[in-house]
Amino acid sequence: MSTPTNFNQPATPNYGNNEPNNQKRMTTIMGVAIAALLGLCVFLLVSKYNTSKQLDSTTMELTQQKDAFTELDLKYNEAVTQLEQQKGINAELDAKINQQLQELETSKNQIAGLIRSNKDYKGGMASLERQKNEFLVQIEDLKKQVGILTETNTQLTTQTQELSASLNETQSKLQEEGSAKAALISEKTALESERAQLSKKVDIASAIRVRNITTKAVTVKSSGKEKAKSKAKNVDKLNICFTTEPNEVVPAGEETFYLRIVDPTGAPLAIESLGSGVANDKRNESEFRYTTTATCNYSNGETEVCGAWQPGQNFVKGKYAVEIYNKGYLVGTGAFNLK
Repeated sequence: MSTPTNFNQPATPNYGNNEPNNQKRMTTIMGVAIAALLGLCVFLLVSKYNTSKQLDSTTMELTQQKDAFTELDLKYNEAVTQLEQQKGINAELDAKINQQLQELETSKNQIAGLIRSNKDYKGGMASLERQKNEFLVQIEDLKKQVGILTETNTQLTTQTQELSASLNETQSKLQEEGSAKAALISEKTALESERAQLSKKVDIASAIRVRNITTKAVTVKSSGKEKAKSKAKNVDKLNICFTTEPNEVVPAGEETFYLRIVDPTGAPLAIESLGSGVANDKRNESEFRYTTTATCNYSNGETEVCGAWQPGQNFVKGKYAVEIYNKGYLVGTGAFNLK
């Protein structure tokens, strides 16, 4: 007969078997925790080291970039200063320097782009220096050319001043005569308008004016003797004489005067084989046909000059005009009648 179980009897706990297991679990947990903590510490130390290394690298790059930009600004500003110092000689040179400054700025911007991209910029720095030196050489060449032109301009200016002084002296002497004064003012105006060219000698003031223009109509006998006539059908030859006025601007020497005889119909008398030709009227910028020429040895004072025209054919009746030119300018006029 089995013994009935007593459910009301309390169970006796087995403390002797559970305590070692609990201690083992605690030791394991603590070991894992310590290992995890050590691993975390190692991870944090490595991360900090890498971050510090990366920060140092970035700081170094920024420092190098800053130094590179400082070097670039120094070289660029030095080049700009040297080029700016060359300005002020003339407008052409200033325009050339401004163009060079723009090219330098373009080169600077290109080098700055290389620095920001952490690319090799040393070659660009050297190129910027060479570019500056080449520009300075170009400027020196231009300055030499300007120096030559300036010397030439100075010589021409001196010549112009001398001509102006002579012209002013002539003007003061001719102010006593109204017609001569008006002509001189016109000549001075023409001289001033041509002064800008500096290479063209102003000769309007050197034209020798004439007065007392007389024309003598004659017939020429077989013996060569001449006799004055007034009827057109009896006239063989015209003798035109005049007196030169003093002109100190003109160098002493031989002078040529162009005589233009215009018949009553308005046509100039001209025969090429007898010395007629075409000359320039500088005042009107045109050409005129002259009849003959007369020359003299001019010595800056009054000189009697004569020219002759013997066409070998009859003259027509009426009033004739006589125009006398010197150096391309009309310097005197006269008239005569043939019956």
